Amino acid sequence: MPEPRVVRREEVEQLMRALGVSVASSITKEVGATEISSGITTFQEGTSNTTHFHNAEESVIVIEGDGILMINGEENRVRQYDAAFITPGTHHRLINTGNVPFKIAWSYATVDVTRTLVED
Repeated sequence: MPEPRVVRREEVEQLMRALGVSVASSITKEVGATEISSGITTFQEGTSNTTHFHNAEESVIVIEGDGILMINGEENRVRQYDAAFITPGTHHRLINTGNVPFKIAWSYATVDVTRTLVED
């Protein structure tokens, strides 16, 4: 069984998912997780990710800024502390509509999450 631990932000690599969109995956298999994964994605002003879906349940919590969460083509305005539950296979996308960074915390119910892109 893995040991509990603190993961410092300096230990977390930032992945540029798209221009102006960075992903920091904090809780992963590499730190010992066996059933969950989580991290933070930051969207700079005017940026978004690509419509996609996953193989696992996802929780999203807005931690800073304002934006739009598209869920199966439906536009949902979201702001700080709003949360969303996204089921496996659900097409979704996030868009920063504000003039400050838009940050979300995300969690998946697996360490083996897949991300499948969808044509808009």
